[in-house]
Amino acid sequence: MTEHGTATNPATSENGEASATAREVFSDRLLGLLDDILAGEAPNAGHFCGYCYHPLAPTRQTCTHCGRPLADWPAVAAVPRAVIEMHRRRRNREGLVVRTVAWGGLSVGVIAALLPLALGNVALWSVIAFFGLLVFFYLLSANLANSLGDSLGYAWGQSLVRREWERFVAARNDEPANGASRNR
Repeated sequence: MTEHGTATNPATSENGEASATAREVFSDRLLGLLDDILAGEAPNAGHFCGYCYHPLAPTRQTCTHCGRPLADWPAVAAVPRAVIEMHRRRRNREGLVVRTVAWGGLSVGVIAALLPLALGNVALWSVIAFFGLLVFFYLLSANLANSLGDSLGYAWGQSLVRREWERFVAARNDEPANGASRNR
């Protein structure tokens, strides 16, 4: 097994917990390429592992991400559209959580900032409190979106990818390849 592990056999640390790289279904190189493909900045072409679609050098005989030999899983020239769409849905989920946390924090901030104006007489202190609270909640929501929103979005996106990857692999393994089942 490689240091990265696989989606079905993750690498573990010395205390038996799955490492951070083991939780990621796709390799960092593939994630970067998928982002570029979705942005239209890179073509969907190259030399990829036939199992995990990690980009490989043309001379590689074993995948550096999943550890599978190319003799068992021949290299492919493009990442399947289903994998690209899986990654698009993941990024959409991550963004949804970050935006929800940010807009939720701003909404609470506007409500909290309006309270001094609504409950008291409009005076200099209430106007200063209004703008002060707006700035405070703006900074708070930005920091929460960047920390809490990112971590929650990542976890939700990862759970989506793991479920879809398992279904994708199961369907791919059940498809006959050259007249024989690909179950391994």
